[in-house]
Amino acid sequence: DQIIYVKSQAYQEAPMEQKYDIARLVGKLNRQIDERIEKPTMILGPGRWGTTTPSLGVPVKFAEINNITVMAETAYEGGNLMPDLSFGTHFFQDLVEADIFYVALFPKKEDVVFNKQILDDMPNQLTNLLPESGKYEHIVKVCDTKELNLQIMCDVLTQRVVCFY
Repeated sequence: DQIIYVKSQAYQEAPMEQKYDIARLVGKLNRQIDERIEKPTMILGPGRWGTTTPSLGVPVKFAEINNITVMAETAYEGGNLMPDLSFGTHFFQDLVEADIFYVALFPKKEDVVFNKQILDDMPNQLTNLLPESGKYEHIVKVCDTKELNLQIMCDVLTQRVVCFY
């Protein structure tokens, strides 16, 4: 029903303190999800979610994403932000236990199609949800996808995933 999208290039260019602000902002959006089943939400962003190093991804704590349904990490074409799932971390174990579906997206790979324009064309609902967050509208976008009936299908064995509406 909803996608919280942290734009790779804008995030990469943001000053360090704003990267922490972005993580806290994602946490505020996460807390607005009362029931995961009623409002399934995907977060999509550059590099590693949950990293302690903001230059490598979004430094959220698990409590700031615990209500989401799908977490997607994207490699950033112009920087060093690369998905790097750490299977031994408590963060990954929390994802598994919370039944959060994980996707690593490498847009530059030959067989990967990531139509970012669809997200770019959608209205940003961020300030409707958090009016005080306007200064981050160029970095964080919240897309209402409820009417689109967004679907995700995956084959774990072949490691292929398709998101469509």
